[in-house]
Amino acid sequence: MKPLSGIKVIDFTTLLPGPLATLMLSDAGADVIKIEKVGGEDLRKSKPFINNESILFAVLNRGKKSIEINLKDKESLVKIKKLIKDSDILIEQFRPGVMKRLGLDWITVKKINKRLVYCSITGYGQTGIKKNKAGHDLNYLAESGLLSLSTYKDGTPILPNTQIADIAAGSYPAFMNIILALIKSQRTNQGSYLDISMYENLVPLAWLGLTYALNGKKIKKNSLHLNGGLARYNIYETKDKKYIALGALEDKFWKKFCNIINAPKEVVLEKTSNELIIKKIKKIIKKENESFWKKKFSKETNVCCTAVNDIKSFINDPHIVKKNIFKNNIILDEKKIALIPTPIEKTLVKIKNNNKAPKLGQNNSLLKK
Repeated sequence: MKPLSGIKVIDFTTLLPGPLATLMLSDAGADVIKIEKVGGEDLRKSKPFINNESILFAVLNRGKKSIEINLKDKESLVKIKKLIKDSDILIEQFRPGVMKRLGLDWITVKKINKRLVYCSITGYGQTGIKKNKAGHDLNYLAESGLLSLSTYKDGTPILPNTQIADIAAGSYPAFMNIILALIKSQRTNQGSYLDISMYENLVPLAWLGLTYALNGKKIKKNSLHLNGGLARYNIYETKDKKYIALGALEDKFWKKFCNIINAPKEVVLEKTSNELIIKKIKKIIKKENESFWKKKFSKETNVCCTAVNDIKSFINDPHIVKKNIFKNNIILDEKKIALIPTPIEKTLVKIKNNNKAPKLGQNNSLLKK
């Protein structure tokens, strides 16, 4: 039996933050019922497609059920409330005030289900000056200061390679707090309201910069320990214009790295400025191709230095292949597509192959008359 078997989730979320959170709940055994507007949620329209079905939607919504409904219709609202009455979790991702206008806000629904865990994911939270402001992942990173901590040499911020706020400050905090509130509900028979602000949940991710700023320390561009200011934790270009990533923070890793590249004594002992040390290492690494350095570092397990791979190399990494990380598939219009596993511990759950994403409205029969 999966940990959340028997738990029912009513899911009003769209795109990435909420759907990833409910996907994890689903993987853990919960019965997730996705409530979609007439015509379906926006991610169903996102490329790439297989026979007019979105792969992105399929990957994030596999194993869930779908109800297509007009929430502004009074009869539909009555049916949804009946579903909520028998549910354990409700998760929504509208702007503050939308659920209240629909008659599905926390104050209203807790009267029909006092043990309900009610989770709201928004950009800026349910209260505060910015609560009604529109935004996406990039905006939250920009306003939090995180985007300013990684820049090109000319000071231009680097566009992140994934949705950091959506996932790390939205999906994961939502999942974590839902589980905590569910435990509370089962012990006390009292529900909880969870206000998940992606903007505010970026605070732990900004810990390094905040440590400086809160204590009156000036932060220069790319000068922090982990964003380019330290020779031990940096990226170096090879002769063939590829890159290796060094993360030798501890002395034992640093000395091993220096020994492998035959670094001069002043580099090993760090007797000169950090900027000069970085320049000397760059010069050494630049003398050889990536393949040369990969071979050198592959002989040692006790050194934190690796090639900067592309995604295809990651998929084909012998470590990943041997552990069958991508062994499961889902079916989309009779074609198999690779399943993106969630971080739910695999000893707790077992994901079945061919776990389909729902067709729009295929579970409308769940609505009670």
